[in-house]
Amino acid sequence: MWLLKTYSESAIYPVERKDRVLTGLDVFLLWAGSAIVVDVWYSGGYLSPIGWVPGILLILLGSFIGSVIFAAAGVMGSDLGVPSMVTVRPSFGIRGSYIMSVFNYVTLVGWTSWMIYINASAADQIGTLLFGFTGFPYWVVICGVLCTVLAIFGAGGWKLFTRASVTALIITTLAVNFLVFSNYGWEHLASRPSWGMAPGIALDLALIMPLSWAPLAADYMRFSKSSKGSFLGALFGQGSVNSWFYITGLACALSFGVYDPTVYVTQIGGVAFGVVALFVIWFGTITTTFLDIYSANISMINIFPKVKEWQGSLITGGAGIIIAFLPWLNAFVQFLYLIGAVFIPLFAVVVVDYFMIRRRSYSVEDLYNKFGGYWYRGGLSLVSIVSWIIGVTSYFLVQQVLPEIGATLPSFVITVMVYTTLRRVYDVL
Repeated sequence: MWLLKTYSESAIYPVERKDRVLTGLDVFLLWAGSAIVVDVWYSGGYLSPIGWVPGILLILLGSFIGSVIFAAAGVMGSDLGVPSMVTVRPSFGIRGSYIMSVFNYVTLVGWTSWMIYINASAADQIGTLLFGFTGFPYWVVICGVLCTVLAIFGAGGWKLFTRASVTALIITTLAVNFLVFSNYGWEHLASRPSWGMAPGIALDLALIMPLSWAPLAADYMRFSKSSKGSFLGALFGQGSVNSWFYITGLACALSFGVYDPTVYVTQIGGVAFGVVALFVIWFGTITTTFLDIYSANISMINIFPKVKEWQGSLITGGAGIIIAFLPWLNAFVQFLYLIGAVFIPLFAVVVVDYFMIRRRSYSVEDLYNKFGGYWYRGGLSLVSIVSWIIGVTSYFLVQQVLPEIGATLPSFVITVMVYTTLRRVYDVL
């Protein structure tokens, strides 16, 4: 009889109950920290053309929809005790998960570099405002090393760090909100002119951020003590703080007429506002970047299970620091958004397979068995790959033909419909 290995032997194997240390509150704080990031703040500003009240309503709706899908992807980890790329194996096949791991690794290394770059920029501006000191290259290295160390700490370390850091971030973000809303109240924001944005595009912008965490969710929620607490913690942690930061970005853009937080917090808000806001940007990127490093590392280990967690984190963190210095980083980020489109239909397949087709019933042993039920043909599921390709194609097609409705939800729904139809007809492929 084949004996299933455990997490202590390799990070891709199931986490035992004794190592599941995260409560629902810990999961809430972990994902709240992931939403306290400049990208979310920045994205909220992009909704300013639709206006204040419609913007708030669409942000709340989009954040809820995106967070439900994201949290559902994480439940697979808490149910089975396995990381995200292993949860891909039953739907795409064992070798199919390797393909997705490559996409995920490239994407996360890129985002790691971009977050390190933003962190260093914010730290450099704080140093300039307070001390007249500039040292961007030093801050790149400091941030990269700090985030890599946090990734190596593991679940016990994340638990302590997020409890302290997210509490501090919430307090300082409330200070930013007070400074904005004390000068620009509801009536002022509601009276700001809107110049038109299709509701579908606004909804797309609001739900894409929480949904983008779906490929990482199970990596952390497998350390949860319960699936119910994990789901609720992820849903409300990501959903509520994502909404809050989107609305903050929307308010700042309407008030200051500028999208980029790193511009208006220093040039418009004054020194006090600038320092507080830059601290949120600086610290918030740390609570996000170590998640990118760890999950990139786990994607690597899914293909090369003999790599240790700390080794993978060092490789990924080092790569992130080096890329953060490259002059073409801005162009690379645009490429990352392009790659990100592949994960929407990917996790449409994964989530519908687990919850609707298999009814939350996977064989954990077969996840690692090349002779088991998830090997399909040569380690690949043709049904899933075809459904995924159709989903990716529909995403870009909708962007080109009907951009006003947004591409994310249509792509997700189309993929679900195609996959459920094909899977019921060709269950062995």
